[in-house]
Amino acid sequence: MGTLDTSPGNAVPEPLQRSRTDLLRQRLERAGACEIDIYPKFNHAGEPAVLVRVKHRLVDRPIEVREVIEAESAARDLVWEQGERRFVYIDHDYDEKQKVAGAR
Repeated sequence: MGTLDTSPGNAVPEPLQRSRTDLLRQRLERAGACEIDIYPKFNHAGEPAVLVRVKHRLVDRPIEVREVIEAESAARDLVWEQGERRFVYIDHDYDEKQKVAGAR
Protein backbone atom coordinates (compact mmCIF):
# COMPACT_ATOMS: atom_id res chain seq x y z
CA MET A 1 0.00 0.00 0.00
CA GLY A 2 1.05 3.56 -0.58
CA THR A 3 1.78 6.17 2.02
CA LEU A 4 -1.29 7.56 3.73
CA ASP A 5 -1.80 11.27 3.06
CA THR A 6 -3.80 12.60 5.96
CA SER A 7 -3.38 16.30 5.22
CA PRO A 8 -6.63 18.26 5.78
CA GLY A 9 -6.91 19.28 2.12
CA ASN A 10 -7.25 15.64 1.11
CA ALA A 11 -9.44 14.51 3.99
CA VAL A 12 -12.54 12.49 3.22
CA PRO A 13 -15.55 14.74 4.00
CA GLU A 14 -17.34 13.76 7.21
CA PRO A 15 -20.74 13.09 5.53
CA LEU A 16 -19.07 10.65 3.11
CA GLN A 17 -17.20 8.96 5.94
CA ARG A 18 -20.38 8.58 7.95
CA SER A 19 -22.52 7.24 5.08
CA ARG A 20 -19.81 4.79 3.98
CA THR A 21 -19.17 3.61 7.53
CA ASP A 22 -22.88 3.19 8.28
CA LEU A 23 -23.50 1.21 5.08
CA LEU A 24 -20.51 -1.09 5.56
CA ARG A 25 -21.26 -1.64 9.24
CA GLN A 26 -24.86 -2.56 8.41
CA ARG A 27 -24.02 -4.78 5.42
CA LEU A 28 -21.05 -6.49 7.07
CA GLU A 29 -22.45 -6.89 10.58
CA ARG A 30 -22.92 -10.64 10.06
CA ALA A 31 -19.31 -10.80 8.85
CA GLY A 32 -18.09 -9.35 12.16
CA ALA A 33 -17.21 -5.80 11.03
CA CYS A 34 -16.26 -3.96 14.21
CA GLU A 35 -13.95 -1.10 13.22
CA ILE A 36 -14.00 0.94 10.02
CA ASP A 37 -11.34 3.57 9.33
CA ILE A 38 -11.18 5.80 6.26
CA TYR A 39 -8.03 7.52 5.00
CA PRO A 40 -7.12 9.63 2.00
CA LYS A 41 -4.13 8.19 0.15
CA PHE A 42 -2.45 7.96 -3.22
CA ASN A 43 -2.61 4.77 -5.28
CA HIS A 44 0.37 3.08 -6.96
CA ALA A 45 0.12 5.53 -9.90
CA GLY A 46 0.18 8.56 -7.61
CA GLU A 47 -3.51 9.37 -8.10
CA PRO A 48 -5.69 10.46 -5.17
CA ALA A 49 -7.64 7.59 -3.65
CA VAL A 50 -9.45 6.60 -0.48
CA LEU A 51 -8.56 3.61 1.68
CA VAL A 52 -11.24 2.00 3.82
CA ARG A 53 -9.94 -0.48 6.39
CA VAL A 54 -12.52 -2.84 7.87
CA LYS A 55 -11.51 -4.87 10.91
CA HIS A 56 -13.58 -7.98 11.58
CA ARG A 57 -13.98 -9.88 14.83
CA LEU A 58 -14.08 -13.67 14.72
CA VAL A 59 -17.62 -14.91 14.02
CA ASP A 60 -18.90 -18.46 14.44
CA ARG A 61 -20.05 -18.91 10.85
CA PRO A 62 -18.11 -18.81 7.58
CA ILE A 63 -17.98 -15.37 5.92
CA GLU A 64 -19.88 -15.33 2.61
CA VAL A 65 -17.61 -13.84 -0.06
CA ARG A 66 -20.67 -12.68 -2.02
CA GLU A 67 -21.87 -10.58 0.93
CA VAL A 68 -18.51 -8.83 1.20
CA ILE A 69 -18.33 -8.10 -2.54
CA GLU A 70 -21.89 -6.75 -2.60
CA ALA A 71 -21.21 -4.52 0.44
CA GLU A 72 -18.07 -3.10 -1.17
CA SER A 73 -19.91 -2.37 -4.41
CA ALA A 74 -22.79 -0.70 -2.56
CA ALA A 75 -20.36 1.47 -0.54
CA ARG A 76 -18.54 2.63 -3.69
CA ASP A 77 -21.81 3.36 -5.49
CA LEU A 78 -23.13 5.34 -2.52
CA VAL A 79 -20.15 7.64 -2.14
CA TRP A 80 -19.78 8.18 -5.90
CA GLU A 81 -23.44 9.20 -5.97
CA GLN A 82 -22.60 11.65 -3.16
CA GLY A 83 -19.77 13.23 -5.17
CA GLU A 84 -16.60 11.32 -4.25
CA ARG A 85 -14.38 11.10 -7.33
CA ARG A 86 -11.40 9.22 -5.91
CA PHE A 87 -11.25 5.45 -6.30
CA VAL A 88 -12.18 3.66 -3.08
CA TYR A 89 -9.97 0.77 -1.98
CA ILE A 90 -11.47 -1.46 0.70
CA ASP A 91 -9.15 -3.62 2.79
CA HIS A 92 -10.44 -6.27 5.20
CA ASP A 93 -8.62 -7.51 8.29
CA TYR A 94 -10.01 -10.87 9.47
CA ASP A 95 -9.04 -13.00 12.43
CA GLU A 96 -6.63 -15.68 11.19
CA LYS A 97 -9.04 -18.35 12.47
CA GLN A 98 -12.02 -16.99 10.50
CA LYS A 99 -13.56 -19.42 8.04
CA VAL A 100 -14.65 -18.15 4.63
CA ALA A 101 -17.29 -19.69 2.37
CA GLY A 102 -16.51 -19.51 -1.34
CA ALA A 103 -18.74 -17.83 -3.89
CA ARG A 104 -21.57 -19.97 -5.22
